[in-house]
Amino acid sequence: MQKRAFTLIELLVVIAIIAILAAILFPVFAQAREKARQTSCLSNQKQIGLGVMQYVQDYDETYPTAYYYKNNTATVNGGSAGGYVHMSVLINPYLKNAQVWVCPSDALRGVGPDNPACADWTNITQIGCEAQVPRLSYIPNSSIMPRKRGPQDAPNVVSMAAVDAPADVIAIGEMTDFSNCIFLGSTGQQNNERRNKSHRPVNAIMRTAGGGQWAGQSVADVTGPIFAITQAAAQGAEGWGGPADTRAITNTAGCRGSAADGGLHIRFMSPGRHSGGSNYMFADGHAKWHRFNDTINPNRFLWGRTYFPSGQPVLDQAGVQVR
Repeated sequence: MQKRAFTLIELLVVIAIIAILAAILFPVFAQAREKARQTSCLSNQKQIGLGVMQYVQDYDETYPTAYYYKNNTATVNGGSAGGYVHMSVLINPYLKNAQVWVCPSDALRGVGPDNPACADWTNITQIGCEAQVPRLSYIPNSSIMPRKRGPQDAPNVVSMAAVDAPADVIAIGEMTDFSNCIFLGSTGQQNNERRNKSHRPVNAIMRTAGGGQWAGQSVADVTGPIFAITQAAAQGAEGWGGPADTRAITNTAGCRGSAADGGLHIRFMSPGRHSGGSNYMFADGHAKWHRFNDTINPNRFLWGRTYFPSGQPVLDQAGVQVR
């Protein structure tokens, strides 16, 4: 009897078919894994949202501030030498889980605090160390949770009643994993070298219709007109220096390509971490995925039609309040 065997050509054809199938399926598997990570990240933000809502109910329907300095007096900003208390610590009693603050798709696996952390990261009274969750992937919107450095700053507490449509206002986004975009200097503070300013909130506001950094902390910031960020500005030299839906660098002057202390604060967030978009937690506690460009549509501006701490209207390019 003759034995039948594969010829070399038949074997090569089978190998080629397997290779083609693998090339087709591997990207699908990668997308499936990222979708799972995106879902886990969204779940994190939903849990954080529930914690924020519990905090609001316990504190006279007032949202927490992004951070405040520990050693303030009644009239003087204490500065960073005494350390700060971050909103992650204020929400922690309702979560009791540090891992919920880390997004599995974050390339940095979260960033740490500016200066050395307290041995107990929840310690809000110990002077000289930071009270912040050890690793942080999420960042608050300063229109809901503004900077509270000290008593000399502008109005900085937001009540739930002040937010006209909580389901349509972003409260927390995803923090950038480009180090240049969050590593900043602190001249005049405890340190003057560049460090990761993970405690600072993000905003989608410009000083003029053409651009310009708006920090949202001084009285001057909240007395003049403010403008909604545009796609061109966010993706340009004052922003990321690349498109919102990819990690590409198209302008090396942006923070993805260069280290600089100036620029728009929108660069503190990651706009396209999950399949060209990002997860957001809203002021009513729910969480949802959006493409960044959809969040800055002036006809449905999701970063706050008003800067809620002061009541300033956010204007579009024509000088009309966003809708």
